[in-house]
Amino acid sequence: MIAGIITIMSNQEQAVGSQDQTPPTAIEGRNRLSETTSPYLLQHAQNPVHWWPWGEEAFEAARALNKPIFMSIGYSTCYWCHVMERESFEDQEVADILNEHYIAIKVDREERPDVDEIYMTATQMMNNGHGGWPMSVFLEPNDLKPFYAGTYFPKEDHGSRRGFMSVLNFMSQNFVDNREAIDKQANAIAKAVVNRLTVAPKTVVVNSKTVQQGISSLLASEDKTNGGFATSPKFPMPIYMDFLMVAGWDIPQVRKAVKKALDAMLMGGMYDQVGGGFHRYSTDAKWLVPHFEKMLYDNGQLLATYAKAYELTEDKTYANIIRETVEYVERELNSPEGGFLSAQDAETNHLEGETYLWRENEMRDALIAAGLEDEIDFALAVYGIDQGTNFQDPHHPEVSRTSVLYLVGHPSKLARSHGLSREEFETKVAIINSALLEVRATRDQPSTDDKVITSWNGLMIGGLADAGRVLNEPTWIERAKQAAEFIETEMISTDGRLLRTWRNGIKGNAGFLEDYAAMIRGLLSLYVASGDQSTLAFAKSLYAQAKLRFYVVGEGWYDTEKDQADLFVRTRAFYDGAVPAATSMIMDAVVTLSELTDEQTYLDDAFEALNFESGIIQQSPTSVVVATGTLHRLLEAHPERFNEEFEVSIENPSPVKMSCSPKTLSLSTGESKTIILRLQMAKGWHVNANDPQSEYAVPLNLAVLGGGVSISVDWPHAEPITSAGESVQVFGGIVEIPIRVTAIAESSAQLMVTWQACNLESCLQQVTKQIPCVIAVESK
Repeated sequence: MIAGIITIMSNQEQAVGSQDQTPPTAIEGRNRLSETTSPYLLQHAQNPVHWWPWGEEAFEAARALNKPIFMSIGYSTCYWCHVMERESFEDQEVADILNEHYIAIKVDREERPDVDEIYMTATQMMNNGHGGWPMSVFLEPNDLKPFYAGTYFPKEDHGSRRGFMSVLNFMSQNFVDNREAIDKQANAIAKAVVNRLTVAPKTVVVNSKTVQQGISSLLASEDKTNGGFATSPKFPMPIYMDFLMVAGWDIPQVRKAVKKALDAMLMGGMYDQVGGGFHRYSTDAKWLVPHFEKMLYDNGQLLATYAKAYELTEDKTYANIIRETVEYVERELNSPEGGFLSAQDAETNHLEGETYLWRENEMRDALIAAGLEDEIDFALAVYGIDQGTNFQDPHHPEVSRTSVLYLVGHPSKLARSHGLSREEFETKVAIINSALLEVRATRDQPSTDDKVITSWNGLMIGGLADAGRVLNEPTWIERAKQAAEFIETEMISTDGRLLRTWRNGIKGNAGFLEDYAAMIRGLLSLYVASGDQSTLAFAKSLYAQAKLRFYVVGEGWYDTEKDQADLFVRTRAFYDGAVPAATSMIMDAVVTLSELTDEQTYLDDAFEALNFESGIIQQSPTSVVVATGTLHRLLEAHPERFNEEFEVSIENPSPVKMSCSPKTLSLSTGESKTIILRLQMAKGWHVNANDPQSEYAVPLNLAVLGGGVSISVDWPHAEPITSAGESVQVFGGIVEIPIRVTAIAESSAQLMVTWQACNLESCLQQVTKQIPCVIAVESK
């Protein structure tokens, strides 16, 4: 396996290369991880390996001793990281090799996503696209370029698979005997990594067809049997649902696919039926057996996704999932200082999911202890326990089979099948869950990574704000505000930089574009939910800092600041993952800023960012689905910037597209401001003018709903056409209608527009819609 990946392994060179013959400097051999704050690094602080944290001291030691670097990258809730620690890093025999022949470095990928991105790219290049954690990378010491990489290694050889001991011995010997080949290999890999992470596709024209391609691609990948957009393993990918709900909700197939995916996730074992919140992903196609770790970033994004779905469907099941997830976050991931903690481990006592699994006798005992004997059969049936066990720990076959709890059907169907109303069913399940959770709380619990990560907090702030706004829960909005205030007071350096992490009062390293982008998006959602001007001001200040540190004129956004000495490339990752790409999030955020402030600079920045990402959006719209969704938003809000005709189709069922500028309007009583309503008609279609001069034509009309404001309209010039032998005044193409809004009383108000769309052959029924502009009137 190794010989096929690294060219030096087939070389028979005997040359030593340019070796330093100077006696090596004496450096104290000890494990230095106890001096760090990362929970992941602290997990390894008692290993016999002389670990160093990533940093200049470790690099200088490697250079002074002329040793290669072995770098292990992982995170605290990573199952296979724990396995490799138990098998190798706690083993004295392995430690002796590492300590004698290498400088061993541990990296928490959650603290240093930039380091992780660079070396994961290299790992995938050397392993036919495969990568993962723990990541095991061998570096030359001078420029930190990788010459070999893998992921988890067992300690000993297994058949054709090399064990960690063999790899360590082979690599250290080759570093001595074939240094020239090692350096050549490292330079070649580094060059490929630089090209991958810095070269962006050329600017191309993108339009609604690009968005439609993204919609079609997701629909084509849908698992129509089990829901979702993959086979197995299945990740929640809320960004897919978010995109479809924003860009394709009018399409019946999209609505069906989104609801099927959301329903399947909440019914499966990937959702914690007893304690709320979502596990990391499903190991199978049915959403049944999860990988049990729970991440803040998943739950924050899923809160926002289910909130949007509830807003569109008013499905009470989604509201229940939101409430249970918020309760989970407050119970398990709440930092008393104000932020949110990062994650919970997948294993307890070295066993995957031990805390969450149930045997039938355990469930019976729990319900009997709670005085719920009469509910046992109901609980066993609802959670599938009466259908037999469904989980066998793949790593511990000696442990008897057990069960992941899941709903055997949608709650509405289960209620009917048990002869209950929906409210009766939900009450009964809530009582059962409370009893089970009380018992579960007495078990050994998975460890919690208690560091606060800025970008992940931004995702949770946005999720809580959206959920609180949609479900009218002001305490959730207040909790999101509390987290934002914690970030603002505790996680900004004296020079204005946003910091990446915080733990136990100790501040971490400088943040990355991901941290700024996720926080700005979260703050803007919080501003929409609360109307707090200080929240908007904080978002604007963070954007200014981000642009100063991560934006290069003529090149676009980068993930890292320039001139970082510990990186051989300034990274720029375009593709979305479990956390969306920072370049996409910042583009989405600046579009929202332009809508909320009506400041032209933000809109110009958005279109410039779109130009830089246009090539990759066109190549693969679902790989950068957040950016593709932002393209859709720009198409809807600013069709005049694209000058694109459209036709009525399944993707565009309405012959009229509507937008307005600005998106929000704040007025004091007696004050007047103007908004612009834009209507774009499909090719061959028009709407009747405000004065069509025909008694049979429905005129274009504007009205106020809710009071609080009055309006006056500066109607544009209409054009006459002849229809059924009669002249009618109409608007075609793109029409802009200035509306003067005057505040008359403290209140919110909605503007409504009514139109009738026609072509030369027929007219559709009149349509009345709300103009997408939020108007708020405040007292002076």
